[in-house]
Amino acid sequence: MTESNSPDGTLETILAANADFYRALETADIDLMVTLWNHTPDVTCAHPGRPAIVGWDEVLDSWRSIFSFGGNPQIIATEERVVHRGDVGWVTLTENMISDGHTGAATAVNIFVNDGNRWRMVSHHAGPVLNRH
Repeated sequence: MTESNSPDGTLETILAANADFYRALETADIDLMVTLWNHTPDVTCAHPGRPAIVGWDEVLDSWRSIFSFGGNPQIIATEERVVHRGDVGWVTLTENMISDGHTGAATAVNIFVNDGNRWRMVSHHAGPVLNRH
């Protein structure tokens, strides 16, 4: 999880938003995905092996496309580390994926901003782990 708990619960709240992101991904829940993201032109998303996507409309289209294929993987997050600085928080982790009997791993960075009401994702970047030590 994290090396130390925050007295005000901020780190835990960021981790909860991060967990919601993976729940949306595993269940192909586009409505939940929409609530999790900041809807601005500067959000970014880099899916493993693909070029970066910039802008809310483009990011949303990418999730719709991914979800339309079905067979979303189970993702077990490990090595989570959360950092909080003012209105920004980020989580680094390993995404351990299981899909149709195949396994794989990606390193991910998820960045959130606090919009005054909740922590919303502004960037997701995942890249494959090719050689685990």
